[in-house]
Amino acid sequence: MAQPSAGGETWNLGSGALTMRPAEFAGIDAACDELLRAITRIRALAVEVGERGQWGLGEDNARLISASTLVARLRSLAGAKENSIAATLDAHSRIIEDIRQLFRGARDRIVHADQEWTGQFNSMESTAGQSIPSSQGSVWSAARNQVLP
Repeated sequence: MAQPSAGGETWNLGSGALTMRPAEFAGIDAACDELLRAITRIRALAVEVGERGQWGLGEDNARLISASTLVARLRSLAGAKENSIAATLDAHSRIIEDIRQLFRGARDRIVHADQEWTGQFNSMESTAGQSIPSSQGSVWSAARNQVLP
C-alpha cells in the first residue's frame, strides 16, 4: 500500500516513489478543460473546411483532373468519417476524458488518505476559484472539505 511521506507530496510505493504537488495536481483538471476546448475548436474548423464548396485548387477546371481528386481526398480527411481529422480528434477527446477521470480518482483517494495534502490541495483549488468534480461525478468542495453529491 502506498504511504505518504511527511509533507504529503511524495508517496512511497515500495521500490519507487511518486511526487504529487497539490498546486500542480489542482491544475490538471483545468488543463484538460483547456485542451478539450481547443480540440473542439479544431474539430469544428476541420468540418467547416471539409464542407467548403470551392477550394480554389482548380477543381472546376476539366483539364486539371487531379485537382478534383485532391479536393475530394481532402474533404474526406476533414469530415466526420472513419480515419478523418474529426474522428482522430474525437479519439483524443476520449483519451483526455480518461486521463481526467484517472487523476480525479487518484485525487479522491489521496484526499481520503492524507489530510495535510488535502489542506494544500483545497488551498490551491480555492485560489483558482474552482470546484473539480470527483471521479464519481460528484463535486469536491474546497470550502466544505468534502465530496458533494
